[in-house]
Amino acid sequence: MSIVRVYTLMAQPLLQRGVQFLVETQPGYEYAGSFMYPDDVLSRLERPRPGQVNVLMLDFDPAAESYRTYFSRLRKIDPELRILFLLYLRATEGDVVRALRTGANGYLLQSVTEEGLLRALHEVVQGRSYLQPHVTPMVLAELRKPLYPMREWDVQVELGERDRMLLQLAADGLNNTQIADVLGLAEKTIRNMWSALFAKIGMNDRTQAVLWAIRTGNAQLR
Repeated sequence: MSIVRVYTLMAQPLLQRGVQFLVETQPGYEYAGSFMYPDDVLSRLERPRPGQVNVLMLDFDPAAESYRTYFSRLRKIDPELRILFLLYLRATEGDVVRALRTGANGYLLQSVTEEGLLRALHEVVQGRSYLQPHVTPMVLAELRKPLYPMREWDVQVELGERDRMLLQLAADGLNNTQIADVLGLAEKTIRNMWSALFAKIGMNDRTQAVLWAIRTGNAQLR
């Protein structure tokens, strides 16, 4: 059985002590340390021994811009480090999406229950990602916001079945090579399909095209 070693990096002492108390009462878990400053974690994080898993829990600061770089430095010390974000209750949809782009393993609101926190810990320790159900609608709301005002002719664009398949596969996260494999076409054909689609919808960027497709009902997040 693995021993889960939990570190915290939190600005709120009361929240930190609550997490510490919960962790220390769970079999198979141990509280490894509390930090106030990011550099302290870098200097004191220990590479786990066989049978151990490190988890870092921290609160998300929307003003910070270097989480991805910071996490990369931490994972040079422990490549298997699991990172779990606690999001402020006042976090906006945009804050949540920015947190998702940092490369953490799990995302929770600070109002999470003890049961919810333990479920998240279990999931990330198993190597899976975790998004608290209460957070999911915030993510979807942000992703569905247009990057630009809706144009009158958006809803008048007629797409063929192959156009919609292309957009849906892209929305599912597939790259051009994977899309070509699914559709049984050459990758060059897929690139040509994108070019034709861009001309049809008046865009020249794949990401914008996928967001447009989600907004207009031509693709779904699933």
